[in-house]
Amino acid sequence: MKKLQKAILQIGLVVKVGTAQFYSSEQQRMITIYILSTPVYQRNRNGEWRDKDYQILRSASAIEIVQCLNEIYQKMKGWKS
Repeated sequence: MKKLQKAILQIGLVVKVGTAQFYSSEQQRMITIYILSTPVYQRNRNGEWRDKDYQILRSASAIEIVQCLNEIYQKMKGWKS
């Protein structure tokens, strides 16, 4: 996950990997959610421009996160100039 994130950053795209946890009473354990996001410049309600995180993927599966990062890396590889 970290290696793909670093490779994507070297190409020029910032992709953040965040985590959040919650307790599942059904499974009786803590569940970790991974959140992939990238900063975008967006206009708010007042018409002012500001940075905001655009969520790419939210999943409890680290494998899904790695696969998504790999897809992003493969697509971005061709853009490197």
